[in-house]
Amino acid sequence: MADDEELMPAESGENSMLREAIEALRRGDRARARDLLTRLLKTEQDNAACWVWLSAAVDSPKERIYCLETALRLDPENASAKRGLVLLGALPPDDSVPPFPLNHPRLWEEKLVVVEEKKTRPGVGRPLLRLVMVIGIGLVAIGMVYAGFMIPQSPLAALRQSPTPRATRTLTPTVTSTPEYRTSTPTFMAPTPLWMLLPATYTVTPPYVSTQHPVTSRDAFNAGLRYMRQGDYQTALVNMQQVLGMEPNAADAYYYMGECYRLMGDYDKALEAYQSAINANIGFGPGYLGRALAKQDLNRDDGVLDDLNRAIELDPQFALAYTYRGAYRLAHADPEAALGDLMTARSIDPNSALAHLYLAQAQLALGQEAEALESALRANELDATLLDAYLVLGQAYEANGQAEKALGALQTYTLYKPDNVEAMTFLGAAYNARGDYNAALNILNRAIALDKNNVEANYQRGFAYLNLGNGDQAVHDFRVAYGYDPKHFGAAVGLARAYDLNGHSGDAYNQMEAALGLAETDEEKAICYYYEAIFLEKIDDPGSARIKWQNLLALPEDAMPYEWRVMAMEHLNVTATPTKFFTTTPVMQLTTRTPTPTP
Repeated sequence: MADDEELMPAESGENSMLREAIEALRRGDRARARDLLTRLLKTEQDNAACWVWLSAAVDSPKERIYCLETALRLDPENASAKRGLVLLGALPPDDSVPPFPLNHPRLWEEKLVVVEEKKTRPGVGRPLLRLVMVIGIGLVAIGMVYAGFMIPQSPLAALRQSPTPRATRTLTPTVTSTPEYRTSTPTFMAPTPLWMLLPATYTVTPPYVSTQHPVTSRDAFNAGLRYMRQGDYQTALVNMQQVLGMEPNAADAYYYMGECYRLMGDYDKALEAYQSAINANIGFGPGYLGRALAKQDLNRDDGVLDDLNRAIELDPQFALAYTYRGAYRLAHADPEAALGDLMTARSIDPNSALAHLYLAQAQLALGQEAEALESALRANELDATLLDAYLVLGQAYEANGQAEKALGALQTYTLYKPDNVEAMTFLGAAYNARGDYNAALNILNRAIALDKNNVEANYQRGFAYLNLGNGDQAVHDFRVAYGYDPKHFGAAVGLARAYDLNGHSGDAYNQMEAALGLAETDEEKAICYYYEAIFLEKIDDPGSARIKWQNLLALPEDAMPYEWRVMAMEHLNVTATPTKFFTTTPVMQLTTRTPTPTP
């Protein structure tokens, strides 16, 4: 099956079960999809497409690999299965597999439209990413089924995996197939913005070190690099040890040993190897970078910034050192300084996906939503196997009011990170933004099952219940969110509206007064005045309601929907016609405002 479109079911009765399974995947009901696909495979065991779809419905990476390997055995040319296995680390990168990076979701009946980009990546002998108009219902399945949002990994070179600021207050290393970079929690004002909650996996960049080696050790050194690219770190270590047997002071060999240990999750040995590289050559910049990263992997912060500064001091054109220093500063609540480092890294190496990824995070932190989206798109374009670019891309789309596009990116991310509560919460928020409240409930229930006290997940689920008319459940979830974060404006407003939905307008007014105390912008004040006026009228206090309508009209016209001003004028018998800034009444703010970073 050379063409991935064959994975889509044809218009025939015999495919109705497959279509139903795909629809279940779209709703996030993987159990139902798994049941249907399992039953279908009892009669069609040789159906490679069903095996590929089933890979999106199972729970563990091991099961996904089994499904995709079965599909590939049945159809050796199945590009979707190949891409999935490459992404899961079960197959080496294969440049012959055509890439299908994420563009934006469409209805699944629409054909895939592949648009080849004209440029090529410098130093890489293959086309740039092709953009695909990808199927809407399949996006839950297609993230796994097609792995079509991921291009094959570029050859694994010798520098390390990505460092990404993590919103965890304790730093516990977790060894994965693609090691993660962990730092301390960004100390932004609560609640923590979801765009900061990012454990990264990154395709490493070409080696920084290009030291010449004598003929006696050159073959072993080159073989070591080759084995690293193949992911065979044990054999790479053997070759680098052979180099050191012939060149005891080869700093780069020690450095690459550190990289091997790092990628294998042995951070103590990695730290020793990086230190040996520094001892062999005190002016060897990558050694300081490696030592900084190994310390962070060991949950140590001592001397990390000093090592990053030293690496840059030794080589002012060391783009990767600027990138990691930017990541460090971003994780330590200094997005402005991080922005400077990351823009420098981008100017030195404009083809660094990692620099663009962190730059997008810094721009989101500083409220530069449009620039963040551009940076996130560029990161995804440069390396569509950079999984966390999909999370940041989804967040950037949401920040720019593009909920449909946010869904596609977030669905892809959560397929490969199914236990990431923050990512599932953000996906639930994207469903809420689209008005798909039942889908939001499905994903948010999973998030809360993993972390019942998660503020944002409870807030988003409360919002879904509110819009579905379930006041009791909305009150419960908003109370949880508001109880754990009394400064959460959205939860305060939501709780007031839920009280009103349950017929307790007096309690709703009192709660909205508390929300007004949290309001910082004219838009937030407008929300409070509008609902307070309505609640007061319901409890038969027209005089106080009139004051709230007047307060609403005193705000700038663009701080509220057009309909709200019209309603206020009608209640006050005002005849002037307001300027129509909004065409529809917007729903309550979906996510908490991004706080201003503390200097």
